[in-house]
Amino acid sequence: MPIHVFVDETKSRGLLMAAVRCRSGDVAVQRKALRGLLLPGQERLHFNHETDARRRQILDVIVGFRLLVDLYQAERDTLADRTRCLEAIVRDVVGVAERLLVEREESTWDHDRRTLHAAVYRHKCYDLSWAVIVPKLDPLLWVADAVAWAWARGGDWKRRVAPFCQVREL
Repeated sequence: MPIHVFVDETKSRGLLMAAVRCRSGDVAVQRKALRGLLLPGQERLHFNHETDARRRQILDVIVGFRLLVDLYQAERDTLADRTRCLEAIVRDVVGVAERLLVEREESTWDHDRRTLHAAVYRHKCYDLSWAVIVPKLDPLLWVADAVAWAWARGGDWKRRVAPFCQVREL
């Protein structure tokens, strides 16, 4: 079954990009479950702004999803390292992904679009639909945010997500 891939990053220790692989048949159900976690007035979930109790609640829901998360790490947060991570993500989803969504960050938006465009052509995956969007538009981007945060934080947080994560080579 084809997959959709949702990407976000954390920059707390260099650059860590999380690429969440979700079976296309599970996307709608998982989006609905994540929207159900929003508190009144919230447009999106963002792990930097949640309490530890809410983080545990959110991760408990995410653990119940059938996901695989590819992690791409670079020692520094530079445009060159960002390019390497995005290139590797495209390389690793060729032939299995039908959609790739990357969380939009204003400072790198144009760079990310150019990088993804070039990567799609370099890897000849012309049927891969991709976009760089704001996180409130797709709740599955919140999963990438949560997993990247938990992995970078370490300890029990990393232990919670480790069973469905794999570190990939750049």
